[in-house]
Amino acid sequence: MGQPFGGGQAAIDVAVAAIPLLMVTASALYLRGQHQRYGRLVGWPGRLTLAALLAGLGLAAYAVWPLPASADGLCAVEPAPAPSLTVRDAALALGVFLPVGLLARSRFRRGVLTTVALGAALALAVVVVRATGVLGLYPCAYDAVAFEAAGVGVAGTLLGWLLARWVPTVWPYGPHRSWPSAVPDRVAPDLGRRMLGILVDLGLWWFGSATVVALAAAYGTFGPGTREQLLTATLLGLAALLGLVLPLLRRDRCTPGAAAVRLALTEWHRPRPASRLRVLARTGLLYAPVTVLIALGLPWFSLAVLALHASTAVVRPDGAGLADLVCRVRVRTRSSLNGDLPRRLVRYAPPREDAPVPV
Repeated sequence: MGQPFGGGQAAIDVAVAAIPLLMVTASALYLRGQHQRYGRLVGWPGRLTLAALLAGLGLAAYAVWPLPASADGLCAVEPAPAPSLTVRDAALALGVFLPVGLLARSRFRRGVLTTVALGAALALAVVVVRATGVLGLYPCAYDAVAFEAAGVGVAGTLLGWLLARWVPTVWPYGPHRSWPSAVPDRVAPDLGRRMLGILVDLGLWWFGSATVVALAAAYGTFGPGTREQLLTATLLGLAALLGLVLPLLRRDRCTPGAAAVRLALTEWHRPRPASRLRVLARTGLLYAPVTVLIALGLPWFSLAVLALHASTAVVRPDGAGLADLVCRVRVRTRSSLNGDLPRRLVRYAPPREDAPVPV
């Protein structure tokens, strides 16, 4: 069976762009699911929820590292001998898989057998991804890892579960509850939550554009020497789609990243969807300059636009940015807009009148 996209540099370009895009997309789906189930990510359980996301991203990066961007000199002429486990490889595998066991016990309340099985499955998946050159996208295994590293990963998962089981019982100042409980999501979202949505938007936009260009090159839809022009046009077009068209069509008036963390753009004085004219004005003041500067190769100047917008958000209790104040809109939670409650929220239900009375 042949390699995807014909192999060679074209397949590598697709891998370099699509793998980060998949990681960002998985992060958005994970954040959306957690906010729908539990509401705000607050306290120690909220930190562990975000730590689980970082652990998953770290594990994915470990599986494909270093993800070469070029095929030049990638595969040796002579077949390389089977790699042996080094101290560095063992320490890296231990450090990557230790949080898996910690979070499986502390955050997700899984038993030891389930945790060890999960660690074994993840370790085997890492070995398969590396041994096959990212499932065949690369012409060879560019960074093969010793099979013994999988055993170290399983041992690290078990060690993490044991630490999460026994350390809190002797740690006098540690938290006693690390799994989340659902809370109503009606207060103003904090700045960290809004920044998380912006990071998801930037990842979807940048890596999505790179993936589109890489796929177009793999299928030969544009000629040589036009890659940079196509990338600039794709960046501008995808920014218009994600930052303008989709918010205008959605009831919460949000970009995909903001929707992943369950935010909504509303009118200033009441929780109803912001008018499309105000959304258009806010996009022109905030996202349009950032998009143009990044597309023109001036990303550092775009940070000045974001800093100017955040200058008021960091000092105001409602977290309103400069563009929000000018356009008279507010960023609220999605629950304050539609009145829904977290799925895991315990709700009181009065007993039925026809229910049998215990004797």
